[in-house]
This record gives sequence, structure tokens and C-alpha cells, in this order.
Amino acid sequence: MTAPLPRASRPVAGGPLATGATVLRAGVQTTVQDAGRRVRALGVPAGGAADPVARRLANALVGNAPDAAGLEVTLGGPTVLFHEAALVSLCGAPFDATLDGAPLPLWRAVPVQTGQTLTVGGTARGLRAFLAVRGALHGHEVFGSRATDLRAGFGGVQGRALRPGDHLTWSPLPAQAARRAFIAPDLRTPTGPHHELRVLGTGDLTADLRDSLLARPFTVSPQADRMGARLTESVAAPRDPTRPSVPNVPGLLQLPPDGRPILLLPDAGTHGGYPTPLVVITADLPRLGQLRPGDTLTLREVTREDAHAAHLAQERALRQAEWMLRQAVVSGK
Repeated sequence: MTAPLPRASRPVAGGPLATGATVLRAGVQTTVQDAGRRVRALGVPAGGAADPVARRLANALVGNAPDAAGLEVTLGGPTVLFHEAALVSLCGAPFDATLDGAPLPLWRAVPVQTGQTLTVGGTARGLRAFLAVRGALHGHEVFGSRATDLRAGFGGVQGRALRPGDHLTWSPLPAQAARRAFIAPDLRTPTGPHHELRVLGTGDLTADLRDSLLARPFTVSPQADRMGARLTESVAAPRDPTRPSVPNVPGLLQLPPDGRPILLLPDAGTHGGYPTPLVVITADLPRLGQLRPGDTLTLREVTREDAHAAHLAQERALRQAEWMLRQAVVSGK
């Protein structure tokens, strides 16, 4: 676990305006996120960016560590005034973004000059993007992470979403010129509006549930946040009042009594009593962060061998891309 900086020397949002950036418009829900926490045994959700692929590639483009903190943008983004030069990248759903009114390209490292204003608008597909700043955003560190936990009210900027007037800071790193690095489209998390999620069955999966969950399309309901995405259609849910509370992890599909499935996201509670007949494979977890109300999805059961192979292939491709991007940072190409 990374030890927090001493309180006296930890720069956080709300400090003096000589450096960093000021939030002029907060957006729908913009939070500081990183790779999350690893203290589930204490009952604390992992949290972190809902689309970890976007986080990793955005950080690699500006020369940050993969787990560095940045801004997670949801549905509609912020407007930020920079008080010092910076190198930024925006990865994820295809948000409209401008720098002093000129289009800002996604999936690129983009230099920002002192006094410039970055505006992230909305997106027609997907739900979230990750804005990385070279040097990594500061924030309140809790259990080794600066990720914002909105329910618990800690991490990031006072445990909440950004507000106008918030001040963002980051660590100074040697300046780097923007490079023409290219992120292959097949590395990017698909943004819908139609999704196929690969799943594994659990001990709760019965033959009836397999037939009802795997043989139909579902629609993402408006009840979708960082804890989970509820689906509109219902299935016959088993009821067992004696069922004990069991551990939950992101990617599990819960079946509450009303039969409307819930796909768990990074801020979901660590335990629950609902049946969980399916779990999304690791390689498809980033897609959960891009589920937008109104999107449709289907669930396809795969073998554990298939799930393992998909995870290895995805991780191999991401690590190769990260290595190549950081080599470009080091060499200045």
C-alpha cells in the first residue's frame, strides 16, 4: 500500500491558484479516480475508474503510471481553466471536447498552455471517459488510493464530485512534447449502444436461470451509477429468506426479488444477500463502465478457459501498448 504524503506537504484541491487548474463547470458527475483500493476485507469497495482500459491508456499517453489519478467524466464533462502548462489526454467514450474552442482529439497526448480552457461536453455513445494530466492529479488518499467513493464520502476532492471553483493540482514532471502516438481501435473499450458481455456461471446458476438470462436481450435502465446498472426486463428470481450474505465483486449479476438484474460496478458493496448466478469475465469488465441507459445487451456464457485466454490476450495487448507509449515519452519521439 502506498503511504500517504505527510499532511503538511500534500497538495490537494482547494489550495492556492498559482499553479494547477480551476474547475469552471463541474459536469454531470466528474470525480477523481485511479486504480482503486485493495481492502475489501475491511468492507471497503475497490472503487477506481469504471473503464480501467481508458485509465491505463490515458495515463500511458502522458507518461504517468498506470494507476495514476485523473478525472472520470460521466455523461457530460467539466470546463477547466489551466493556470500552468500541462500535457493531457482524454480516453474513453467519444466525448466532444475543445481547447480554447478548437477541437481536442481523443486518444492523443495534447499540450495545454497556461491560461487555456479545456471543455468536455457530452457524448452520443458510451458513458464515461478518463482525463489524465501528466504528473497525476492530487487528492485525499484513503487506504492507498485517491479514488472518490461517493457513498462513503472520502477520497478525491472531499469525497464528492467536482464543483465549480474546485482547484486541481498535480506533481511536476519534466515537460514532454506531445507525440503522434496511435491507440489501435481494438484496444479501446466498445461504447455500444449494443453490447455482448461474456459471463461465467456461478453456483447460483440453475437450468431455468440459464434459459431466462442467456436467451434474451436486456436494456440498461436509468438506474445506473458507479454502484451498478439495473436492467429493465425481469426474470423469475429465486427467493430464499435464509440465504446468508456473501461477498460481492464488480461484474457479478445480482437478482433482487423483483427479478430485474443488476450488474455490479466498482463502487458496489462488498457483501449482499441476493442470488448472483452470473459474473462478467475480467476482459469485459471495462464495458460495464460504458453501459448507458437505453443501451441493449446480451449475456453469453463462456468457459473458464475462454475467460482466462481473453484476459491474457487483453492484458498482453495493453502492456505492449503502455510500454511503447512510455518509450515514446522517454525518447521524446
